[in-house]
Amino acid sequence: MDSEKLETFVDAVLAIILTVIVLELPQPETITLAGFWALKTNFFAYLISFIVVLTNWYFFHIIFEIIKKINGKVIAMTGLVVFVMSLLPYFTLLISNNFSNLNAQICYCAFFIVVELAYDVLFWMITKIEHNKDLKALLNIKRTSIHLIFYAIGIILGILVTPEIIVLFVFIAVLTWFIHVYISIKDIDTN
Repeated sequence: MDSEKLETFVDAVLAIILTVIVLELPQPETITLAGFWALKTNFFAYLISFIVVLTNWYFFHIIFEIIKKINGKVIAMTGLVVFVMSLLPYFTLLISNNFSNLNAQICYCAFFIVVELAYDVLFWMITKIEHNKDLKALLNIKRTSIHLIFYAIGIILGILVTPEIIVLFVFIAVLTWFIHVYISIKDIDTN
């Protein structure tokens, strides 16, 4: 089965997700530096979401250039990943509006755990169909394990110290995920 239509679908959904997140950014009460500074948590949550969307777009763009065939399982799992990703605007708004709330922080962190695990399952399924050593470099269980440790430390510190620490650990995990995908794909591009 051809992957071009699936790639187009994923591109469209990711573009819509990013558009919705931007449209949910509130306007400052006053058009001053202080007015924008008051929205710092909103912009920080947007930054994290943007990095996630960029990472996903970049990943899918390269993956669909590499893979030669897909099957119904990959389509279904891609659909599940895109479904989970479509909740990104909801969780971005949740954390933006409740930045100091422990439950909101834990929900936000849990969302990223689900996203990462869903991607790992999708990578695994693709590598089972397409036996390509370059693709296997993207499926990095060690990276996921490290991120799960980041998330756990963030939650523990969030409970013990202050809830806002959780989003910092989410940011670190998301940033390292982007760097890992970029480096892995860069290596693939040079081959």
